[in-house]
Amino acid sequence: MSSLNKIDGPVVIGGVGGSGTRVAAELLKRMGYFMGSSLNSANDNVDFANLFFNYNEGTYRSKITVQVIDQKLHEFQQRMLRSASLQTSKYTGWGWKNPPTHIYLDYLSHYFSNMKYILVIRNGLDMAYSRNQNQLRNWGRFFRVPLPKSPALLPRASLTYWVKANRRAIDLGSKLLGDRFIILRYEDLCAHPARELHKLVNFLNLDLGAVSMNELRSLIVKPASMGRYKHQDLSLFTSKDIASVRQLGFEVDAQYVP
Repeated sequence: MSSLNKIDGPVVIGGVGGSGTRVAAELLKRMGYFMGSSLNSANDNVDFANLFFNYNEGTYRSKITVQVIDQKLHEFQQRMLRSASLQTSKYTGWGWKNPPTHIYLDYLSHYFSNMKYILVIRNGLDMAYSRNQNQLRNWGRFFRVPLPKSPALLPRASLTYWVKANRRAIDLGSKLLGDRFIILRYEDLCAHPARELHKLVNFLNLDLGAVSMNELRSLIVKPASMGRYKHQDLSLFTSKDIASVRQLGFEVDAQYVP
């Protein structure tokens, strides 16, 4: 079996879709992590996604058992380690990225006793106007956030999902993983790349001298969509909605709030 078995792991990346998880996965790849041999353009691990394909809707989350999930995770783990076995000497560790993994944090922490988890978060108001609303569609019912019939109400539902999903992930991550859980705010990564990269390197217990910070910084590009909420009519949201965004660590420019 692969020598990756000897490395504490895995390192898992997740978050609400569109938060910047693709960049986080690319950073880990450049740091020497094996993230899978079957990745799509968003750095999602396709093998993991396929194993859990039938459980991608919130209605199924309550129907599965620990035994079923453990079996699937065992199958996935063996597939990952076998695929890396021929070139293990070049890898720092292993892990994968799949945004909805935050929904399975309890199962993942049960199976992987040394797992580390990176929760990537982006400003919920920007996320509310993203074209990527896959998690709301697939998992909204799990969080009791129904998909609205009117497209005009979609941003409000999206923000409600964002708040509930991230609060749950932070609560589970903090309780189950402790210091093996970290929040990576995408805005902070773009504004202060050196500081946030140092935090990430320390979290992963890597040798800073063995990491090319210049190469990692080159991967971080502030997207043009950052701050897009400032060009929208925010009267759709309540003061409680705005407060929730701030409570999760994001600034909301008061001049854009009704």
